[in-house]
Amino acid sequence: MKAVFEPIFNYSNESFYYRVFEKLEFETPWHYHPEWELTFITESTGIRSVGNSIKAYHPGELVLLGPNLPHCWKTNKTTKQLAKSTVIQFDKNLLGEGWMEKEEFLLIKKLLCKSSYGLIFNENVSTIYGEKMVLMKGMSPTLRIIEIIKLLHELSLEKYEVLSLGARFDVDAVVSKRIEKIIDFVNNNYQDKIDSSQLGELVFMTPVSFSKFFKKTFKKTFTSYLNEYRVSKACELLKESDTSIEQIAFETGYPNLSFFHRQFKLFTSRTPAQYRAVFLDNIY
Repeated sequence: MKAVFEPIFNYSNESFYYRVFEKLEFETPWHYHPEWELTFITESTGIRSVGNSIKAYHPGELVLLGPNLPHCWKTNKTTKQLAKSTVIQFDKNLLGEGWMEKEEFLLIKKLLCKSSYGLIFNENVSTIYGEKMVLMKGMSPTLRIIEIIKLLHELSLEKYEVLSLGARFDVDAVVSKRIEKIIDFVNNNYQDKIDSSQLGELVFMTPVSFSKFFKKTFKKTFTSYLNEYRVSKACELLKESDTSIEQIAFETGYPNLSFFHRQFKLFTSRTPAQYRAVFLDNIY
């Protein structure tokens, strides 16, 4: 994944960008752009990276991202599902300059300010409003903009979870390149033993300097980040396969089963067996 600037080209001259993705996988690398983005996942599973948050994603999730917040969805290639999503993007002039300062839009302004760290809504809320996003496909641009404002207002009244708590990202080219290398290395080597000295060497920093840089950028230690990533991959395998828990632990970089159980419960509040059971109960 690469933390790159993604320009949003709106050739229709509308005040927002509405699109439906349907591909073999989500191909966009780790990137950022100055627009807000509301994404509803309709098919596929995998890993969602938003700022310093790494979680397994699944169909039916609704995420609101603020401007210049690095993010990407990495599709699980072991399944035969298509990657499908509905996305709405818009900038600060959605309804003209200064529109958010009007009294009637203050709740929406508050929601959009909170989204600078990324927001995810609960399953029921995501389903209700995600389906409304899907239905916009057949609407005229005029009806869409009305529905978008209604959608933002209604979401401003709902509860949500902040994804990238405390992390702000400098989009400086040098910093972006370092982050790109770190994330790419973890993606390709999470099954193996990784330590800060390896990453420091990768980005031409001493282990101590690397640790300070990583914690300042991600607001967590590299060890915590790595364990969170591994647990997210384990969640994916628990849902998508009947592989034994012991084998999943090994495949995600945990040769010690008891340590895997402790880390898994730390990030999910469940044991691996409980996590799999809850998922199966929800689909059958």
